[in-house]
Amino acid sequence: MSTFWDRIRIDELAGTIVDDDRRYLLMRPDVLMGMLHELPAELRGTVLTALTTSARKNGGKSIAAYLESVGQEPLQQSVIDGAAAFGWGRWQIVQREGCIELEVENSPFAAGYGPSGLPVCAPVNGIFHSLAHALTGGAVQVTETRCAAQGGTHCHFIARPAVQAMSQ
Repeated sequence: MSTFWDRIRIDELAGTIVDDDRRYLLMRPDVLMGMLHELPAELRGTVLTALTTSARKNGGKSIAAYLESVGQEPLQQSVIDGAAAFGWGRWQIVQREGCIELEVENSPFAAGYGPSGLPVCAPVNGIFHSLAHALTGGAVQVTETRCAAQGGTHCHFIARPAVQAMSQ
């Protein structure tokens, strides 16, 4: 089985990094997340929600492509490996009792934002949503229950079936 980096093509002359038809970029997390500090405080939650949705929709295309190329069984490990390779921290996923949990050590989004009163790892939330949907085959709701930006050592997310999530 090929590694994540076997699929990545870096073309310095063109200035591109691609995996098949999906383009990526390298960016300092403080540049991306620092943008939130430039906004009025009352807009930050709205922007984080939009970033979650964008990561779910657009990152979901990557999840779908990986599912098609590697199949469901190795999909989870493929996403974990890709997250680490692209600097999204170290991911550990556990499936238990009708839900899927994700712990992220070294989230670049929490580190890039700095101390926060609210969870800020919106891109992880969106990608994890797409992964959980692919793994379960059904609608899910994802919540970041702990964020390293809130003073913890890691971030924690939980994906529940959408019906179960609404009843809790």
